[in-house]
Amino acid sequence: MKAYIVQSNKKIEPFGDPPRDCLIANRKLSEIQEQVLQRLGIELKIIPDTAQIEDPDEHIVLADNLFFTRELMKEFIYRSRMLKSCTTCALKPGLVTLHSMVATQDVKIHADRVEYALRYMPAQKLRGEPVPVVIDPEQFSQVVPMPEHIRGSQPYRMPLTDTLLIQVDHWTNLWAANIATQLAEVARLMKSPKLKLLGLALRARSLNKWRVLHQVNKIGKNCDIHPTAYIEGSTIGDNVLIGAGSVVRLSVIGDGSALGSNVTIESSILGEECTINSGCTVFFSVLYPRAVSSSRLLLTSTCGRDTFISDLAGLADFRFDGKRIEVMKNGVPVNTGVINLGACLGHGVYLGGGCGVAPATAIPNGLRILPKKPLIGEVSPDGTIPGHRVINTQHISRSPDASPTGNDSP
Repeated sequence: MKAYIVQSNKKIEPFGDPPRDCLIANRKLSEIQEQVLQRLGIELKIIPDTAQIEDPDEHIVLADNLFFTRELMKEFIYRSRMLKSCTTCALKPGLVTLHSMVATQDVKIHADRVEYALRYMPAQKLRGEPVPVVIDPEQFSQVVPMPEHIRGSQPYRMPLTDTLLIQVDHWTNLWAANIATQLAEVARLMKSPKLKLLGLALRARSLNKWRVLHQVNKIGKNCDIHPTAYIEGSTIGDNVLIGAGSVVRLSVIGDGSALGSNVTIESSILGEECTINSGCTVFFSVLYPRAVSSSRLLLTSTCGRDTFISDLAGLADFRFDGKRIEVMKNGVPVNTGVINLGACLGHGVYLGGGCGVAPATAIPNGLRILPKKPLIGEVSPDGTIPGHRVINTQHISRSPDASPTGNDSP
């Protein structure tokens, strides 16, 4: 059986990268596509358009920006073969499609299904009008602690599933695919045979789920991990440095990365040679290779390669007006349907101290940004600083009882 991937001229903004070059869990989308198909015994061919297909035998056709897991593709092909008809892959709408940012994907959204650019073609004699194969991707979910005045009346849940299908048409889809990939590992563990889970519990000498997760870590070569650091459910690359008191949970850390002391990385993807300075937290975020963060808290955001985030810079992920997050796509605002989503920094973006980025804002490649007033950038000869109040306290060393004076005293 063959799979034909149809090339497109799409570029994912703000990065300007073709979809197949985008990184998901530190691997190019093209590599993921090829590996999944090869494991299913499917031969892959790249074509410029569907007019190039002259195949009378069974085959599949998919867009070059399609991210999928082995579990999804296997179920789609199996059910299509049972129908003995041309089919289109669709997902049942729900928590999984919502968190994949389906609103920003170029897909066909119906009341009962979301149709993707993935088709099955049976042998020539069986072909006709395509029918949808609707797959329900829902498996597990995890409640994320969040007060009612922020989340609304319903609990905020993150889906855990290994049945994933996402069209990478926008940076939000790229973020979603990265986060979903790591959460899929949790779903696979939860679906594991009881004998395997028992073996992990015996190794952990505990039935506590966190101690069991500690047993599934994958640690690379030549790592320098402080004995007080704690890692669970994560993949650590080669030559990684992790400082004292740091916690890495349900995350991927790329080769050559360095985490300082008391760093927390949770449900995130860090590319090769990333640096997270001491005391910083990265939560549900994606950092491309060589990103550097001194920000105290990085939430649900995407940072391109060679980015730098200073201390006191912040990427907001929540609207104060109670509305759902909107993003710009092709110059038009799109309602994502989610209540929290951080920003996206293009390749080479630097954020200086005091910069605040609104939720779902995408910053173009190469910009180095400093705030005007919050940052002290110049001091006049008489000691005044534009945009700031200065209190002169030199008198304190001469007379404890003297009244305060200064160039802007009340």
